[in-house]
Amino acid sequence: MGLFKNKKNAIEKAKMANVYEIVCLYCFRNFAHDRVMFRALEALDTDGYRAQNDLVLEDYRSRFHLEPAGELNAVLDPDEFGEMNKVYHRGVLSSIKDDYDNITTKRICPYCHNDITQSAGFSPSTIISVVGAEQSGKSVYLTSLIHTLKSVTPHNFPIFCTPINSEMGRKFKSTYEEPLVEKGRLIYSAYGKQQEPFIFTLSFSDGSNPEINIAFFDGTSEQYMDIYAAHIRNSSGILFLVDPMQFRSVGRKIQLKNHLDFPMGDEPVNILTELVDDYIYKQGGEMSDIPAAIILSKTDLLESLAGEEDFVRHGSAFFANCLYKDFFDISEFNKINNEVDKLITSIDPNFRNALTRRFSKLGFFGISALGRKKGTYSPIRVDEPFLWMLYQMGYIKGLD
Repeated sequence: MGLFKNKKNAIEKAKMANVYEIVCLYCFRNFAHDRVMFRALEALDTDGYRAQNDLVLEDYRSRFHLEPAGELNAVLDPDEFGEMNKVYHRGVLSSIKDDYDNITTKRICPYCHNDITQSAGFSPSTIISVVGAEQSGKSVYLTSLIHTLKSVTPHNFPIFCTPINSEMGRKFKSTYEEPLVEKGRLIYSAYGKQQEPFIFTLSFSDGSNPEINIAFFDGTSEQYMDIYAAHIRNSSGILFLVDPMQFRSVGRKIQLKNHLDFPMGDEPVNILTELVDDYIYKQGGEMSDIPAAIILSKTDLLESLAGEEDFVRHGSAFFANCLYKDFFDISEFNKINNEVDKLITSIDPNFRNALTRRFSKLGFFGISALGRKKGTYSPIRVDEPFLWMLYQMGYIKGLD
């Protein structure tokens, strides 16, 4: 009897070792695998199974100005069913049998009622936070990055990037990708609407890694801070965008040189304190160990200062595009990392010191999401910070 019990405990322990907490890639709330809810397999003319408007889902969609989902099958709470009705796969609650012996495998988030990906609970959720001031170009960068991952990266790595569903694919293409790539501008700001999370799947054609779903979210306005806070708190990595115009001394020189009237924006150290400290920085003085890519955006604005300032040279690495192929080139990374690190240290040592106190894995990058020529799309180094993050997470190899 003891041997049988020990064997059973060992099996259960092995199952649980492969079970991960689920993080919804839409609202970013986290919960145990057995706290999911289910969408009924079919609508029936009986209490609890009738098709209806899902008020929880509609509330989420209305926050992002999305079309109503319309009538949907009923939501089933597993707590209202016995264990005999529940089916587990590799230790994860994966389906449920309703009162009419219908089995549904469609899991939904208990908080926002959006669909949960098939891999949820079986593998870690991967969330990349985008942090920065409203003027730092986060939406333009995200659009340029995802377009590059879809159209350029597959030629250099066995990686394919696809939207999580057709609705997201259509909206991303028409509202963000086509205006940026074809017209060299982003019309997002003209809509005055907050973008919902971009959720894409990265698959590896060589079988080197399991498929991963990645959620990107640029949450800036106050009404989205609850989602933004959960997003940052559950992040696997941070893309921290810093606009050159945020550095007062450099910003004024850029304005004078180019006759610009851009807003200066909040100082980077204030953004770091307000947005990151509240949700990531651990109590007791511990540093966060998630990769943090510090990205100097709009590097094309610095070109007017080249040769006149010690920290901006005509041959600076962030003025030239660079494509990585087959592996993450560590020597190329060291070049851009050292240059941008030196630049930021020269013009804002307080910000640089604050970063060192908060993150143990730092990488410095310089990008231009649109490129130098106005009205054209010719991005510079936009995928480099993301590839560095994949390298830090062990998804791609690095060589010197």
